[in-house]
Amino acid sequence: MAADTKGFGPISITVLADTLTVGGAEQLLLELLRGLDWERFRVHLCLLDDAPGIVGDEIIALGVACTRGIARARFDVRAVPRLWRLFSGQAPDILLLINHRNCLFYGIPAAELARVPWIINWHNETWKTYSLHRLTMACRRMLLSRIDTAVAAAKGHADYIAATEGVPRNKIEIIYNAVDPEKFHPALSREQARARLGIPCAGPVAGISAALRPDKAHEVFLQAAAIVRIRVPDARFLIVGDGPCRAALERRSRELGLESAVHWTGFRRDMPVVLRAMDLFCLSSRPRQETFSVAALEAMASGLPVVCTRVGFMHEMVIEGETGFLVPVDDPQALAAAVTRLLRDPDRCSAMGEHARALVAGSFSLRHMVASFEKLFLRCAHGRSRGRRPCAE
Repeated sequence: MAADTKGFGPISITVLADTLTVGGAEQLLLELLRGLDWERFRVHLCLLDDAPGIVGDEIIALGVACTRGIARARFDVRAVPRLWRLFSGQAPDILLLINHRNCLFYGIPAAELARVPWIINWHNETWKTYSLHRLTMACRRMLLSRIDTAVAAAKGHADYIAATEGVPRNKIEIIYNAVDPEKFHPALSREQARARLGIPCAGPVAGISAALRPDKAHEVFLQAAAIVRIRVPDARFLIVGDGPCRAALERRSRELGLESAVHWTGFRRDMPVVLRAMDLFCLSSRPRQETFSVAALEAMASGLPVVCTRVGFMHEMVIEGETGFLVPVDDPQALAAAVTRLLRDPDRCSAMGEHARALVAGSFSLRHMVASFEKLFLRCAHGRSRGRRPCAE
């Protein structure tokens, strides 16, 4: 239950994002706004880009007011005064920044000028590299010194933010990424889910759901699939998502002789059905951006064990030998060995999947994430002072 807001009225929150295409951070924002108590919190969405993106459109469909097209070029210094005027007119109690680079560069100076009482940055990236990386990171550290709260996605992520981004530990709030477990219990059977996707019902299926871009290392997944196929001849592989690497990955799949074994679904929004078709879930990511994968949480909520590279803070959800296995980065042999081990032992695979489901329900549920954000927003509102942003405790 949310804390009492008597004497304050609805708390006004402005959310600033670049654009909201499909991704973990974007999906988390959508789920947060769906679950937020709208009687206690009033939300306005500001987008730097003119295109809301798929998730942006879904947020707007919820009834959230939206201002977009604030930045009209890749580097638009006029975005700062535009945001200043916008924030001054809206007079939000809280500015919630989605950790896109330009949101920090434009949003924090504008919020300072508009004297927004409290600035929160919701971090959801780790070890991301930028053009002019050292300069960009120096600017990030300078700007992040002006926020009041940084939200980390895991315990280890809080350590990363303190060490790499220079945010004091007393300004870091840990709110785990989460999913709604109830959404991942579709009524249809595994056979029905496979039929809906056009996959043969016989044989085990290992899947991956991630944007088809270099940091997700799908080529490693394909190399592992070729090895698994030798050891488990009836195994099939589901690749969910789309992106700039698709053509190259499809070509690599043909080179590995996997045409009949790999199924490409493209972008999907019916993930409970897609995950129901799988026996286990994989992530082959490199340590560039992966933090605490929402896709892996969705798979675990569906009762699937996860085989994942040792990246980000995945060890806080993928408990070795209990909810899945962790393997080295860029090691298709190790990935194939872990996948083979589970596909050859369906009982263990199922038992680990149930452990994964229970862990999500107990520790990484959307209800807990939303409640944690509501408590944070209420503390910020109670700590505000008119006309100037208060210091963090």
